[in-house]
Amino acid sequence: MGGLEKSSVQHPINIASLAAFLLANGIDTRIVDFEVEHLSDKEFAARVSDYGPDLVGFTCLSATVVAANRLAKVVKSCCPDALVVAGGPHISAMPERSLQEFEGFDVAAFGEGEETLLELCQRASEGAKPNLHGVRGVAYRSGSETVTEESRPLINDLDKLPFPARHLLNLDLYRAGPTPGVADSACRSTVLFTSRGCTEDCTFCASKITFSRRLRFRSSEHVLAEVKQCIEKFGFDHYTIDDDTFTLNRKRLKKMLDGFAALGISWDCDTRVNAVDQDMLAKMKAAGCKKVAFGIESGSDRIRNLIKKRITEEQIITAFDAAKRAGLATEAFFIIGSHPSETLDEVQMTLKLAKRVAPDFIVVNVVTPFPGTELYDTMQAGGYMPETLDWEKFDCTHTQPSWHTEHFSSDDLVRLQRWFYLRYSLSPRFILSTLSHIKSLKALRYYVSTGLGFFKYLLFERRR
Repeated sequence: MGGLEKSSVQHPINIASLAAFLLANGIDTRIVDFEVEHLSDKEFAARVSDYGPDLVGFTCLSATVVAANRLAKVVKSCCPDALVVAGGPHISAMPERSLQEFEGFDVAAFGEGEETLLELCQRASEGAKPNLHGVRGVAYRSGSETVTEESRPLINDLDKLPFPARHLLNLDLYRAGPTPGVADSACRSTVLFTSRGCTEDCTFCASKITFSRRLRFRSSEHVLAEVKQCIEKFGFDHYTIDDDTFTLNRKRLKKMLDGFAALGISWDCDTRVNAVDQDMLAKMKAAGCKKVAFGIESGSDRIRNLIKKRITEEQIITAFDAAKRAGLATEAFFIIGSHPSETLDEVQMTLKLAKRVAPDFIVVNVVTPFPGTELYDTMQAGGYMPETLDWEKFDCTHTQPSWHTEHFSSDDLVRLQRWFYLRYSLSPRFILSTLSHIKSLKALRYYVSTGLGFFKYLLFERRR
Protein backbone atom coordinates (compact mmCIF):
# COMPACT_ATOMS: atom_id res chain seq x y z
CA MET A 1 0.00 0.00 0.00
CA GLY A 2 1.10 3.54 -0.64
CA GLY A 3 1.45 6.37 1.83
CA LEU A 4 -2.01 7.71 1.02
CA GLU A 5 -3.76 4.69 2.51
CA LYS A 6 -1.30 4.20 5.33
CA SER A 7 -2.23 7.61 6.75
CA SER A 8 -5.75 6.39 7.47
CA VAL A 9 -6.18 2.76 8.56
CA GLN A 10 -9.46 2.17 10.35
CA HIS A 11 -10.47 -0.48 12.82
CA PRO A 12 -12.77 -2.93 10.96
CA ILE A 13 -15.77 -2.14 13.14
CA ASN A 14 -18.13 -3.96 10.79
CA ILE A 15 -16.25 -7.21 11.36
CA ALA A 16 -15.88 -6.51 15.09
CA SER A 17 -19.66 -5.99 15.29
CA LEU A 18 -20.32 -9.35 13.64
CA ALA A 19 -17.83 -11.00 15.99
CA ALA A 20 -19.46 -9.41 19.04
CA PHE A 21 -22.87 -10.74 18.02
CA LEU A 22 -21.47 -14.24 17.62
CA LEU A 23 -19.68 -14.10 20.97
CA ALA A 24 -22.85 -12.90 22.68
CA ASN A 25 -24.59 -15.99 21.30
CA GLY A 26 -21.95 -18.46 22.47
CA ILE A 27 -19.92 -18.79 19.25
CA ASP A 28 -16.14 -18.76 19.75
CA THR A 29 -14.82 -16.21 17.27
CA ARG A 30 -11.51 -14.78 16.05
CA ILE A 31 -10.60 -11.97 13.64
CA VAL A 32 -7.76 -11.71 11.13
CA ASP A 33 -7.42 -8.26 9.52
CA PHE A 34 -5.27 -8.43 6.40
CA GLU A 35 -5.11 -4.62 6.29
CA VAL A 36 -2.60 -4.74 9.13
CA GLU A 37 -1.66 -8.41 9.50
CA HIS A 38 0.44 -9.17 6.45
CA LEU A 39 0.30 -12.96 6.57
CA SER A 40 1.62 -15.21 3.83
CA ASP A 41 -0.71 -17.93 2.59
CA LYS A 42 1.35 -20.44 4.57
CA GLU A 43 1.09 -18.39 7.78
CA PHE A 44 -2.64 -17.93 7.28
CA ALA A 45 -3.11 -21.65 6.67
CA ALA A 46 -1.21 -22.45 9.87
CA ARG A 47 -3.38 -20.07 11.87
CA VAL A 48 -6.59 -21.51 10.46
CA SER A 49 -5.42 -25.10 11.00
CA ASP A 50 -4.50 -24.39 14.62
CA TYR A 51 -7.96 -22.95 15.25
CA GLY A 52 -9.95 -25.57 13.32
CA PRO A 53 -13.07 -23.48 12.63
CA ASP A 54 -16.47 -24.75 11.51
CA LEU A 55 -16.93 -21.57 9.47
CA VAL A 56 -14.61 -18.97 7.95
CA GLY A 57 -16.09 -15.69 6.73
CA PHE A 58 -14.65 -13.01 4.45
CA THR A 59 -15.97 -9.50 3.99
CA CYS A 60 -15.50 -8.38 0.40
CA LEU A 61 -15.26 -5.05 -1.31
CA SER A 62 -15.14 -5.26 -5.09
CA ALA A 63 -11.40 -4.58 -4.99
CA THR A 64 -10.74 -7.35 -2.45
CA VAL A 65 -13.06 -10.12 -3.64
CA VAL A 66 -10.34 -11.73 -5.79
CA ALA A 67 -7.93 -11.84 -2.85
CA ALA A 68 -10.69 -13.19 -0.60
CA ASN A 69 -11.35 -16.00 -3.07
CA ARG A 70 -7.65 -16.88 -3.07
CA LEU A 71 -7.62 -17.01 0.73
CA ALA A 72 -10.84 -19.04 0.70
CA LYS A 73 -9.01 -21.66 -1.34
CA VAL A 74 -6.25 -21.63 1.28
CA VAL A 75 -8.90 -22.39 3.92
CA LYS A 76 -10.25 -25.26 1.83
CA SER A 77 -6.76 -26.73 1.49
CA CYS A 78 -6.15 -26.85 5.24
CA CYS A 79 -9.71 -27.15 6.64
CA PRO A 80 -11.76 -28.80 3.90
CA ASP A 81 -14.82 -29.27 6.12
CA ALA A 82 -15.08 -25.59 7.09
CA LEU A 83 -17.99 -23.66 5.55
CA VAL A 84 -16.57 -20.66 3.67
CA VAL A 85 -18.87 -17.63 3.64
CA ALA A 86 -18.39 -14.36 1.76
CA GLY A 87 -20.26 -11.18 2.63
CA GLY A 88 -19.85 -7.44 2.30
CA PRO A 89 -20.92 -4.83 -0.28
CA HIS A 90 -19.70 -6.68 -3.38
CA ILE A 91 -21.38 -9.93 -2.40
CA SER A 92 -24.61 -8.16 -1.43
CA ALA A 93 -24.72 -6.53 -4.86
CA MET A 94 -24.28 -9.78 -6.80
CA PRO A 95 -24.53 -12.92 -4.63
CA GLU A 96 -25.32 -15.39 -7.43
CA ARG A 97 -22.65 -14.01 -9.76
CA SER A 98 -20.08 -14.11 -6.95
CA LEU A 99 -20.67 -17.84 -6.48
CA GLN A 100 -20.37 -18.36 -10.22
CA GLU A 101 -17.13 -16.39 -10.44
CA PHE A 102 -15.42 -17.54 -7.25
CA GLU A 103 -15.32 -21.23 -6.47
CA GLY A 104 -13.63 -20.65 -3.10
CA PHE A 105 -16.91 -19.42 -1.56
CA ASP A 106 -19.53 -21.91 -0.42
CA VAL A 107 -22.06 -19.28 0.62
CA ALA A 108 -22.76 -15.68 -0.40
CA ALA A 109 -24.36 -13.74 2.46
CA PHE A 110 -26.16 -10.57 1.41
CA GLY A 111 -27.66 -7.72 3.41
CA GLU A 112 -27.17 -7.06 7.12
CA GLY A 113 -24.95 -9.77 8.50
CA GLU A 114 -25.37 -10.44 12.23
CA GLU A 115 -28.37 -12.75 12.33
CA THR A 116 -27.48 -14.44 9.04
CA LEU A 117 -23.94 -15.22 10.18
CA LEU A 118 -25.17 -16.59 13.51
CA GLU A 119 -27.58 -18.96 11.79
CA LEU A 120 -24.84 -20.08 9.38
CA CYS A 121 -22.52 -20.79 12.32
CA GLN A 122 -25.22 -22.85 13.99
CA ARG A 123 -25.80 -24.83 10.81
CA ALA A 124 -22.04 -25.28 10.25
CA SER A 125 -21.63 -26.73 13.73
CA GLU A 126 -23.82 -29.65 12.66
CA GLY A 127 -21.00 -31.00 10.50
CA ALA A 128 -19.58 -30.84 7.00
CA LYS A 129 -21.89 -29.75 4.16
CA PRO A 130 -24.72 -28.49 6.39
CA ASN A 131 -28.27 -28.07 5.13
CA LEU A 132 -28.71 -24.35 4.34
CA HIS A 133 -32.31 -24.48 3.19
CA GLY A 134 -34.34 -21.68 4.77
CA VAL A 135 -31.41 -19.54 5.92
CA ARG A 136 -32.57 -16.06 4.92
CA GLY A 137 -30.08 -13.69 3.32
CA VAL A 138 -27.86 -16.26 1.60
CA ALA A 139 -27.16 -17.84 -1.76
CA TYR A 140 -25.43 -21.20 -2.09
CA ARG A 141 -24.78 -24.01 -4.54
CA SER A 142 -27.01 -27.04 -4.73
CA GLY A 143 -25.59 -29.42 -7.29
CA SER A 144 -25.20 -27.46 -10.51
CA GLU A 145 -27.76 -24.84 -9.44
CA THR A 146 -27.50 -21.72 -7.30
CA VAL A 147 -30.18 -21.32 -4.64
CA THR A 148 -31.00 -17.82 -3.40
CA GLU A 149 -33.04 -17.63 -0.22
CA GLU A 150 -35.31 -14.73 0.76
CA SER A 151 -33.78 -11.51 2.04
CA ARG A 152 -33.50 -11.15 5.80
CA PRO A 153 -35.34 -8.23 7.42
CA LEU A 154 -33.19 -5.48 8.88
CA ILE A 155 -32.68 -5.39 12.64
CA ASN A 156 -35.20 -2.92 14.06
CA ASP A 157 -33.59 -2.15 17.41
CA LEU A 158 -29.86 -1.54 17.04
CA ASP A 159 -29.56 -1.04 20.81
CA LYS A 160 -29.96 -4.81 21.20
CA LEU A 161 -26.63 -5.37 19.46
CA PRO A 162 -23.52 -5.74 21.64
CA PHE A 163 -20.66 -3.28 21.29
CA PRO A 164 -18.04 -4.22 18.67
CA ALA A 165 -15.48 -6.79 19.87
CA ARG A 166 -12.48 -4.47 19.67
CA HIS A 167 -10.60 -6.79 22.03
CA LEU A 168 -10.32 -9.30 19.17
CA LEU A 169 -8.28 -6.79 17.14
CA ASN A 170 -4.54 -6.39 17.58
CA LEU A 171 -4.90 -2.70 18.37
CA ASP A 172 -1.14 -2.10 18.48
CA LEU A 173 -1.03 -2.66 14.71
CA TYR A 174 -3.31 0.31 13.98
CA ARG A 175 -0.74 3.05 14.39
CA ALA A 176 -2.25 5.69 12.13
CA GLY A 177 -5.41 7.64 12.90
CA PRO A 178 -8.67 6.54 11.24
CA THR A 179 -9.10 9.90 9.51
CA PRO A 180 -6.78 12.69 8.30
CA GLY A 181 -5.94 15.55 10.58
CA VAL A 182 -6.46 14.29 14.12
CA ALA A 183 -2.84 13.50 14.96
CA ASP A 184 -2.47 16.45 17.30
CA SER A 185 -5.80 15.92 19.07
CA ALA A 186 -5.61 12.33 20.22
CA CYS A 187 -3.30 9.52 21.25
CA ARG A 188 -5.68 6.64 20.54
CA SER A 189 -8.51 6.69 18.01
CA THR A 190 -11.31 4.37 17.01
CA VAL A 191 -14.40 4.37 14.81
CA LEU A 192 -18.03 4.64 15.88
CA PHE A 193 -21.19 3.85 13.96
CA THR A 194 -24.21 5.43 15.65
CA SER A 195 -26.69 4.59 12.87
CA ARG A 196 -27.12 2.39 9.83
CA GLY A 197 -28.41 3.34 6.42
CA CYS A 198 -28.96 6.53 4.44
CA THR A 199 -32.13 8.13 3.12
CA GLU A 200 -30.37 9.57 0.07
CA ASP A 201 -30.18 7.95 -3.36
CA CYS A 202 -26.82 9.07 -4.81
CA THR A 203 -26.16 7.19 -8.04
CA PHE A 204 -22.57 6.26 -7.14
CA CYS A 205 -23.16 4.97 -3.60
CA ALA A 206 -23.56 1.30 -2.65
CA SER A 207 -24.83 1.86 0.91
CA LYS A 208 -28.45 1.07 0.07
CA ILE A 209 -27.48 -2.37 -1.26
CA THR A 210 -26.83 -3.56 2.29
CA PHE A 211 -29.06 -1.30 4.38
CA SER A 212 -31.71 -0.10 1.86
CA ARG A 213 -32.67 3.58 2.12
CA ARG A 214 -34.03 3.08 5.61
CA LEU A 215 -32.15 4.96 8.33
CA ARG A 216 -31.97 3.39 11.79
CA PHE A 217 -30.51 5.15 14.81
CA ARG A 218 -28.94 3.79 17.95
CA SER A 219 -30.08 5.67 21.04
CA SER A 220 -27.76 8.30 22.47
CA GLU A 221 -27.57 6.25 25.69
CA HIS A 222 -26.33 3.19 23.82
CA VAL A 223 -23.73 5.17 21.91
CA LEU A 224 -22.44 6.90 25.04
CA ALA A 225 -22.21 3.56 26.85
CA GLU A 226 -19.97 2.30 24.04
CA VAL A 227 -17.78 5.40 24.31
CA LYS A 228 -17.45 4.87 28.05
CA GLN A 229 -16.38 1.27 27.43
CA CYS A 230 -13.82 2.46 24.88
CA ILE A 231 -12.38 4.91 27.40
CA GLU A 232 -12.27 2.54 30.34
CA LYS A 233 -11.19 -0.65 28.54
CA PHE A 234 -9.04 0.62 25.68
CA GLY A 235 -8.06 4.20 26.53
CA PHE A 236 -9.46 5.72 23.31
CA ASP A 237 -9.86 9.47 23.40
CA HIS A 238 -10.74 10.34 19.80
CA TYR A 239 -13.67 8.95 17.82
CA THR A 240 -14.33 9.05 14.08
CA ILE A 241 -18.10 8.79 13.64
CA ASP A 242 -18.57 7.02 10.31
CA ASP A 243 -22.32 7.44 9.87
CA ASP A 244 -23.31 8.62 6.41
CA THR A 245 -25.06 11.65 7.92
CA PHE A 246 -24.42 12.01 11.64
CA THR A 247 -26.39 15.21 12.24
CA LEU A 248 -29.80 14.26 10.81
CA ASN A 249 -31.58 13.55 14.11
CA ARG A 250 -31.19 16.81 16.00
CA LYS A 251 -32.87 15.66 19.22
CA ARG A 252 -30.55 12.67 19.49
CA LEU A 253 -27.58 14.81 18.46
CA LYS A 254 -28.16 17.21 21.37
CA LYS A 255 -28.09 14.35 23.87
CA MET A 256 -24.90 12.96 22.38
CA LEU A 257 -23.20 16.35 22.36
CA ASP A 258 -23.99 16.72 26.07
CA GLY A 259 -22.56 13.25 26.68
CA PHE A 260 -19.43 13.83 24.60
CA ALA A 261 -18.75 17.07 26.45
CA ALA A 262 -19.16 15.36 29.84
CA LEU A 263 -16.79 12.57 28.81
CA GLY A 264 -14.15 15.02 27.58
CA ILE A 265 -13.47 13.26 24.28
CA SER A 266 -12.64 14.62 20.84
CA TRP A 267 -14.33 13.41 17.69
CA ASP A 268 -15.04 14.04 14.00
CA CYS A 269 -17.91 13.10 11.71
CA ASP A 270 -19.33 12.99 8.20
CA THR A 271 -22.56 14.75 7.32
CA ARG A 272 -24.31 16.69 4.56
CA VAL A 273 -24.06 20.41 3.85
CA ASN A 274 -27.85 20.69 4.09
CA ALA A 275 -27.96 18.99 7.49
CA VAL A 276 -25.99 21.57 9.54
CA ASP A 277 -26.26 25.20 10.55
CA GLN A 278 -24.12 27.73 12.40
CA ASP A 279 -25.62 27.06 15.84
CA MET A 280 -25.30 23.29 15.48
CA LEU A 281 -21.69 23.47 14.35
CA ALA A 282 -20.77 25.80 17.24
CA LYS A 283 -22.32 23.32 19.70
CA MET A 284 -20.48 20.45 18.06
CA LYS A 285 -17.20 22.33 18.46
CA ALA A 286 -17.96 23.00 22.14
CA ALA A 287 -18.64 19.26 22.61
CA GLY A 288 -15.21 18.24 21.33
CA CYS A 289 -15.69 18.01 17.56
CA LYS A 290 -12.43 18.63 15.71
CA LYS A 291 -13.42 18.11 12.08
CA VAL A 292 -16.51 17.78 9.91
CA ALA A 293 -16.47 16.17 6.45
CA PHE A 294 -18.88 16.84 3.60
CA GLY A 295 -19.44 15.14 0.27
CA ILE A 296 -19.46 17.69 -2.56
CA GLU A 297 -18.51 15.43 -5.49
CA SER A 298 -18.82 18.14 -8.18
CA GLY A 299 -18.84 21.91 -8.62
CA SER A 300 -21.37 21.63 -11.43
CA ASP A 301 -25.09 21.99 -10.66
CA ARG A 302 -25.83 19.81 -13.69
CA ILE A 303 -23.62 16.97 -12.49
CA ARG A 304 -24.87 17.11 -8.90
CA ASN A 305 -28.43 16.87 -10.20
CA LEU A 306 -27.58 13.92 -12.45
CA ILE A 307 -25.93 12.00 -9.59
CA LYS A 308 -28.89 12.84 -7.28
CA LYS A 309 -26.74 14.62 -4.73
CA ARG A 310 -29.58 17.01 -3.81
CA ILE A 311 -27.40 19.89 -2.60
CA THR A 312 -26.84 23.37 -4.01
CA GLU A 313 -23.71 25.47 -4.35
CA GLU A 314 -25.18 27.96 -1.89
CA GLN A 315 -25.64 25.21 0.71
CA ILE A 316 -22.07 24.03 0.14
CA ILE A 317 -20.59 27.49 0.62
CA THR A 318 -22.80 28.23 3.64
CA ALA A 319 -21.88 24.97 5.41
CA PHE A 320 -18.12 25.35 4.92
CA ASP A 321 -18.15 29.00 5.96
CA ALA A 322 -20.19 28.13 9.07
CA ALA A 323 -17.84 25.30 10.02
CA LYS A 324 -14.84 27.58 9.73
CA ARG A 325 -16.52 30.26 11.86
CA ALA A 326 -17.19 27.57 14.47
CA GLY A 327 -13.46 26.73 14.52
CA LEU A 328 -13.81 23.28 12.97
CA ALA A 329 -11.42 21.73 10.50
CA THR A 330 -13.19 20.71 7.28
CA GLU A 331 -12.80 17.90 4.78
CA ALA A 332 -14.39 17.59 1.33
CA PHE A 333 -14.90 14.64 -0.98
CA PHE A 334 -14.84 15.00 -4.77
CA ILE A 335 -15.20 12.57 -7.68
CA ILE A 336 -13.61 12.97 -11.10
CA GLY A 337 -16.18 11.72 -13.64
CA SER A 338 -18.98 11.14 -11.14
CA HIS A 339 -21.36 11.12 -14.10
CA PRO A 340 -20.07 9.79 -17.43
CA SER A 341 -21.12 12.98 -19.22
CA GLU A 342 -18.91 15.26 -17.08
CA THR A 343 -16.77 17.66 -19.14
CA LEU A 344 -13.38 19.25 -18.54
CA ASP A 345 -15.07 22.59 -17.89
CA GLU A 346 -17.10 20.96 -15.11
CA VAL A 347 -13.99 19.45 -13.51
CA GLN A 348 -12.50 22.95 -13.53
CA MET A 349 -15.70 24.22 -11.90
CA THR A 350 -15.17 21.65 -9.15
CA LEU A 351 -11.63 22.88 -8.50
CA LYS A 352 -12.89 26.47 -8.44
CA LEU A 353 -15.54 25.58 -5.86
CA ALA A 354 -12.97 23.66 -3.81
CA LYS A 355 -10.74 26.73 -3.68
CA ARG A 356 -13.74 28.88 -2.73
CA VAL A 357 -14.78 26.74 0.28
CA ALA A 358 -11.12 25.94 1.11
CA PRO A 359 -11.39 22.65 3.03
CA ASP A 360 -8.44 21.73 5.23
CA PHE A 361 -8.40 18.23 3.73
CA ILE A 362 -9.63 16.88 0.42
CA VAL A 363 -10.22 13.42 -0.99
CA VAL A 364 -10.40 13.25 -4.80
CA ASN A 365 -11.54 9.91 -6.17
CA VAL A 366 -11.70 8.67 -9.73
CA VAL A 367 -15.23 7.54 -10.58
CA THR A 368 -15.72 3.89 -9.66
CA PRO A 369 -18.91 2.15 -10.86
CA PHE A 370 -19.51 -0.19 -7.94
CA PRO A 371 -21.83 -3.15 -8.57
CA GLY A 372 -25.40 -2.58 -7.49
CA THR A 373 -25.31 1.18 -8.02
CA GLU A 374 -27.22 3.18 -10.60
CA LEU A 375 -23.86 4.40 -11.88
CA TYR A 376 -22.80 0.81 -12.62
CA ASP A 377 -25.92 0.29 -14.72
CA THR A 378 -25.51 3.64 -16.50
CA MET A 379 -21.89 3.03 -17.42
CA GLN A 380 -22.53 -0.54 -18.49
CA ALA A 381 -25.46 0.53 -20.68
CA GLY A 382 -23.37 3.34 -22.17
CA GLY A 383 -20.55 1.01 -23.18
CA TYR A 384 -18.02 2.67 -20.88
CA MET A 385 -16.97 -0.57 -19.19
CA PRO A 386 -15.23 -3.66 -20.61
CA GLU A 387 -17.26 -6.85 -21.04
CA THR A 388 -14.96 -8.70 -18.63
CA LEU A 389 -14.39 -6.81 -15.42
CA ASP A 390 -11.22 -7.00 -13.35
CA TRP A 391 -12.56 -6.46 -9.83
CA GLU A 392 -9.11 -5.57 -8.52
CA LYS A 393 -9.34 -2.37 -10.57
CA PHE A 394 -12.12 -1.15 -8.27
CA ASP A 395 -9.87 0.12 -5.44
CA CYS A 396 -10.15 3.82 -6.48
CA THR A 397 -6.63 4.61 -5.31
CA HIS A 398 -3.77 2.47 -6.59
CA THR A 399 -5.03 0.88 -9.82
CA GLN A 400 -5.66 2.12 -13.34
CA PRO A 401 -9.40 2.12 -14.09
CA SER A 402 -10.51 -0.30 -16.79
CA TRP A 403 -13.41 2.01 -17.70
CA HIS A 404 -13.76 5.45 -19.27
CA THR A 405 -16.39 8.17 -19.59
CA GLU A 406 -17.83 10.10 -22.51
CA HIS A 407 -15.08 12.73 -22.47
CA PHE A 408 -12.27 11.10 -20.46
CA SER A 409 -10.17 8.03 -21.16
CA SER A 410 -8.89 5.87 -18.30
CA ASP A 411 -5.59 7.79 -18.43
CA ASP A 412 -7.44 11.11 -18.48
CA LEU A 413 -9.32 10.25 -15.27
CA VAL A 414 -6.08 9.53 -13.41
CA ARG A 415 -4.33 12.60 -14.84
CA LEU A 416 -7.24 14.83 -13.80
CA GLN A 417 -7.21 13.38 -10.29
CA ARG A 418 -3.50 14.17 -9.94
CA TRP A 419 -3.95 17.60 -11.53
CA PHE A 420 -6.74 18.42 -9.07
CA TYR A 421 -4.74 17.29 -6.06
CA LEU A 422 -1.63 19.24 -7.10
CA ARG A 423 -3.44 22.42 -8.10
CA TYR A 424 -5.23 22.45 -4.76
CA SER A 425 -2.50 21.27 -2.39
CA LEU A 426 0.22 23.51 -3.84
CA SER A 427 -1.85 26.69 -3.62
CA PRO A 428 -0.43 29.25 -1.13
CA ARG A 429 -3.74 29.37 0.75
CA PHE A 430 -3.75 25.63 1.38
CA ILE A 431 -0.07 25.57 2.38
CA LEU A 432 -0.56 28.39 4.88
CA SER A 433 -3.70 26.73 6.25
CA THR A 434 -1.84 23.45 6.72
CA LEU A 435 1.05 25.16 8.51
CA SER A 436 -1.45 26.74 10.90
CA HIS A 437 -2.46 23.25 12.11
CA ILE A 438 1.07 22.38 13.20
CA LYS A 439 1.10 23.25 16.89
CA SER A 440 3.10 20.35 18.31
CA LEU A 441 6.01 18.08 17.48
CA LYS A 442 3.58 15.21 17.05
CA ALA A 443 1.58 17.22 14.53
CA LEU A 444 4.76 18.17 12.68
CA ARG A 445 5.78 14.52 12.37
CA TYR A 446 2.28 13.63 11.20
CA TYR A 447 2.10 16.27 8.47
CA VAL A 448 5.65 15.63 7.24
CA SER A 449 5.07 11.87 7.04
CA THR A 450 1.64 12.24 5.45
CA GLY A 451 2.84 14.89 3.01
CA LEU A 452 5.78 12.80 1.84
CA GLY A 453 3.55 9.79 1.32
CA PHE A 454 0.99 11.90 -0.49
CA PHE A 455 3.45 13.39 -2.99
CA LYS A 456 5.15 10.04 -3.48
CA TYR A 457 1.76 8.62 -4.39
CA LEU A 458 0.91 11.46 -6.78
CA LEU A 459 4.26 11.85 -8.51
CA PHE A 460 5.93 8.44 -8.50
CA GLU A 461 3.43 5.63 -7.95
CA ARG A 462 2.54 3.74 -11.11
CA ARG A 463 -1.05 2.55 -11.21
CA ARG A 464 -1.39 -1.21 -11.34
